[in-house]
Amino acid sequence: MNQFTASLWGDEAWAATLAVKSYWEIIKIVSRDTSPPLYYLLLHTWMKFFGTNEVSIRSLSFLFFLGTVITVFFVGKLLWDQKTGLLAAVLTLFNPFLFNYAFEGRMYTLLALTSTLSVYFFLKKNRPGFILFTVAALYTHHFSLFIIVFLFLWRLIEIPKKSVGQIIRSFSDFFIVGLLYLPWLYPLYYQTSLVGSGFWLGKPDFEVFKETIRKFLVGSGTETLREIAYWLVAALLLLRNWGQKIKKTAFLFCWFFAALVLTFLISQKFQSIFYDRYMLISIPASCLLLSSNRRKISLPPLGILIVVMAILNFTYFTHPVKKPFRQLALYAAKELPQATFINYNGAAHHLWESKYYKIKAPIFSPTPLPFYTGTALMQPDDVIKTLPPVKNIYAITSENPKNVTLPAYKEGKIIDFSNLYLVEFNKIK
Repeated sequence: MNQFTASLWGDEAWAATLAVKSYWEIIKIVSRDTSPPLYYLLLHTWMKFFGTNEVSIRSLSFLFFLGTVITVFFVGKLLWDQKTGLLAAVLTLFNPFLFNYAFEGRMYTLLALTSTLSVYFFLKKNRPGFILFTVAALYTHHFSLFIIVFLFLWRLIEIPKKSVGQIIRSFSDFFIVGLLYLPWLYPLYYQTSLVGSGFWLGKPDFEVFKETIRKFLVGSGTETLREIAYWLVAALLLLRNWGQKIKKTAFLFCWFFAALVLTFLISQKFQSIFYDRYMLISIPASCLLLSSNRRKISLPPLGILIVVMAILNFTYFTHPVKKPFRQLALYAAKELPQATFINYNGAAHHLWESKYYKIKAPIFSPTPLPFYTGTALMQPDDVIKTLPPVKNIYAITSENPKNVTLPAYKEGKIIDFSNLYLVEFNKIK
């Protein structure tokens, strides 16, 4: 078992369930959810050729991840030299936070790739490339907007050095990007209104802000090796020659903090949108900062850091923690072929895993579900307000079974699949 072959979890299964539909259906459904459609359209095409299994779905994300690594190499080579580009690419490859999402059947590595390509072509002054990948980033995830705001402001700073004609030409790129994004403006407005009506994210404080920076540098966790990695990063930043190529350093610094600061400030005043994985567009900048303006004394800690992060990533890759829903589904098909299943609506439900692994198990919820549970993709019979009139029901849940109750039923046997449960309920006579 590894990160490619582990069972899909809820969001991945939602994406897979959506991506098997037609291109037009994908666009219509996703417009009622909270993200743009590009990833799902690409996943639909990918699955036509390579199938719908877990390895196929995650391989697409992994390819986007490798594309991000290669793009970081070219950014480093463009700003500094080939050696810097190579070191930055290796740091990107082994960055624990980004590495985790290399195996997620979601849009996050496509977001990292398109936003990094947008930056690369911006720096290279390649207008077609910048327009193409900036638009692609916008149609991948709304948080790419923060990179675009950063690049717009950076170009604004350079205005005094240019003629009127150059200014018009410079900002025409952004105007074209805006025109190409016009078809998604109404869905964006609708999706923003959904988020504004209530989201699950709490308002971040400065501790959350600092912890997110730490995650972007060395990943999540408090293992000894991760602590060592954190101190090695701190040492590399202290050893870095900050006095050289100040403008390029400032560019990377602003790239890293743009999304972090802007989303933090928005979350203080309005609905909280501060969520680490939405902001992984910042990570390539940190890898470029750590690899550039090196001193000779920086190479040993840089080498040790790469080794430590490689060990952390190998451990993560070979020890998947996603819930073993495939195992539950195989058991249900073999041992309970005639049983009635429901999804218990606790802190989470497992409707999308149930659909992907072919278990008919609607959500039991007498009250309406919030939009962020995937309601845009739900069919009328995916949610039931009353329990079916049968003697035995099996509830799928990852809640503590002791806290799972069904009206007019008493709890029977519990089948544990590593913190994912099938709980039998027997009707009270």
